[in-house]
Amino acid sequence: MRIGTNAQGFETTTAIDNFIRDEVELKFDPFRDQVISIDVFMKDINGPKGGVDKQVVVKARLRNRQRIALETTHENLYAALKLGLRKSKRAVRRSLRKSGRIDRLSVRKLLLKDHATA
Repeated sequence: MRIGTNAQGFETTTAIDNFIRDEVELKFDPFRDQVISIDVFMKDINGPKGGVDKQVVVKARLRNRQRIALETTHENLYAALKLGLRKSKRAVRRSLRKSGRIDRLSVRKLLLKDHATA
């Protein structure tokens, strides 16, 4: 699983980068075989003015060719990162469950079709 980070409007520090990598590895470890990459984009919308202006976009690329992107905004960058990664984890889990269900149903239909023709 590849982890990428990108910041716009401010410089990332090693602390921010390490925080992102630790959180991604912790949250997405159960899906490590199914996730190709996680990219985290951070942006300070209002610059130094303050307010609810730290925007985080988390994009996940899955092995089943699906792409998931979620956006969160918060006044604290670390809170925005945690919230965005938590939402992304739920979306990835839901997507993988759905695709697994679809795969199992397809196999079941094929087995029933083969059984009916035999």
